[in-house]
Amino acid sequence: MIQVNLLPPEYRKVEGTPVARLVAVLAGVFITATAVSVWGYVHFAILAKEQTKRAQMEEELVSLQALATRSQALLTEFKEYQARRGTIESIGKSRVLWSKKLDEFADVVHNKGDKKRHLVWFSGVRTGAPRGPGSAGVLSVDGWSGGDYTRLADFSEDVQKSEFFEDFMSIDPPRGELVQFQDALDPNTAWKFAAKLDLKESGWREKQ
Repeated sequence: MIQVNLLPPEYRKVEGTPVARLVAVLAGVFITATAVSVWGYVHFAILAKEQTKRAQMEEELVSLQALATRSQALLTEFKEYQARRGTIESIGKSRVLWSKKLDEFADVVHNKGDKKRHLVWFSGVRTGAPRGPGSAGVLSVDGWSGGDYTRLADFSEDVQKSEFFEDFMSIDPPRGELVQFQDALDPNTAWKFAAKLDLKESGWREKQ
């Protein structure tokens, strides 16, 4: 049966929104609101925080890169100095530092000012070519030993016991010619002597 509502619109009964449509609208509003809330939270809270953290990490990275570059430069410089030091030490071990050896020799001669054991002075000190197998060179000394012969022997013994003699392999035995002085100075007699000391081969300390 067909029903026709002949009442004017203003007198007609208002029909409610269909349930399905209402549910759909409410669901859409809820989803939209949720999405907007999530976007706002992510954008203004999490994203801002992460951007701040990223900026801090980038600053830290720049600082660390500068430190790493500096450390690498220092490491390279350290290795260069280490190589130079090794070269210098190698040269020092393979060569005789004559200024040091002459200082050590002077200490033996001076004997802390004690003239009772030996009294020696020199007229010449020079180096020369090797004179035998194993010898790297020769140090020749010419001089005088005041007093009796035993003082010359004592001086030779002191030389061989000294740090100065470490770079030498042998020394000539003490011998000389007794000379009488006509002046009134002390001593009035002395042994004129000449001795040669044979140097050890270069680099003997490294080998040892």
